Amino acid sequence: MLIAVFSAFVWFSAALTFALSLGISSGFGIGTVLIFLSSSALCVLKPKLSEFTKEDRVLFSIFALYAIAMFVFAYLDGWHIRELDRPSRFIFALPVMLLLLKLVGRVQWLWFGVVLGAILAFTLAVYERSVLGFGRAHGSQHPIMFGNIGMMLGLISFVSSMYFFATKRYIWLALAIVGGLCGIGASVLSASRGGWVALPLIGFFLLWQSRFLLGKKTLIGVLIASIFLIVVAVAAPQTGIKDRIDQAVSDVVKYDTGVDKKTSVGLRFEMWKAALIMFKGSPFIGVGEYGSVSVKTRIVEEGVVSKEVLGYSHAHNEYINALGLSGIVGFIFLMSIYLVPLKLFLKKMRQYPDNWNIKSYAMAGALVPMSYMDFGLSQVMFSHNIGVMMYAFPIVYFWAAVRWAEREELAKNPPL
Repeated sequence: MLIAVFSAFVWFSAALTFALSLGISSGFGIGTVLIFLSSSALCVLKPKLSEFTKEDRVLFSIFALYAIAMFVFAYLDGWHIRELDRPSRFIFALPVMLLLLKLVGRVQWLWFGVVLGAILAFTLAVYERSVLGFGRAHGSQHPIMFGNIGMMLGLISFVSSMYFFATKRYIWLALAIVGGLCGIGASVLSASRGGWVALPLIGFFLLWQSRFLLGKKTLIGVLIASIFLIVVAVAAPQTGIKDRIDQAVSDVVKYDTGVDKKTSVGLRFEMWKAALIMFKGSPFIGVGEYGSVSVKTRIVEEGVVSKEVLGYSHAHNEYINALGLSGIVGFIFLMSIYLVPLKLFLKKMRQYPDNWNIKSYAMAGALVPMSYMDFGLSQVMFSHNIGVMMYAFPIVYFWAAVRWAEREELAKNPPL
């Protein structure tokens, strides 16, 4: 009885990570702290290596190796202790992974947390824009982080809608669709353009993967409705989408013609230029975040880039930033932390193409690295606490959910 209550609490804490991620100040940390503290129970549960599959160990290892690599780069950059904080979250996620793989729980609660989190994010965004008069919704985060995480919650909510559709739970299906729209709405109200690129790309992925579940007529209906909503959202002046797109185009023209390099897009180009210069100077291990200051100061004095780049600690592009600060070695580790979990989740999707009790969790897990790989084109997500936390822990949560769904399927249909 005690184990059952503890197990429910642990999975509730996992769901809470999503539910409170954007709706309250630093809400993403509440569920993760609770579940991390709960992992001390591993001393009693004593998991054995034989209980975990090769895939479990691969995911565990890539998280550990990435964190260790970032610790090494911090050492090479002067060993500033504060720089150990963010990569350490990948280490903190490891005992949580072992705990969730050990404890049977209410994995469906993850869906409820995601949907609630998307709705709360949109509610807060509407309040900030309509009542407080903010130009961009942001909660307690930077607008870009708020918008990107909101978009991810919305996309995962749409995955949950596939699960509820397959299991004929129509009330939750309706709420999941609302959650999906709310997550996208939160991104729109944050005016963070980078996350918008994910919508058509990942949206197509979701529709393609669910084409047999939905059927031809429903699929066409969803596609038409999606196109209609996108057109309306872009055309409506209240959303500000068209203005933000027009502004981006104008910024590119101004930069290309040399009229103004200090626009939002122009400064990104300058930061990318600076990071690539750093990469050229130290291609294998980069110059480090603190080491980059002297390099940027020098090239600013030489007139190579605008002086405004000195006000930014990263390049607003995860890939270029990794090349500049940690070189090819750091870039390889970055791509590994994206591609290894993605490969594991996609493998499960291929393994269970029609079993939505398993495939849905695998698809949700795959959306995390897919979303971050898109967000990374215009933001360094791992330079923010929420960026690291909402990557490492959701991957662990959904991987454990996949594994428990597999066990449930095996119990129903044991091999002959």
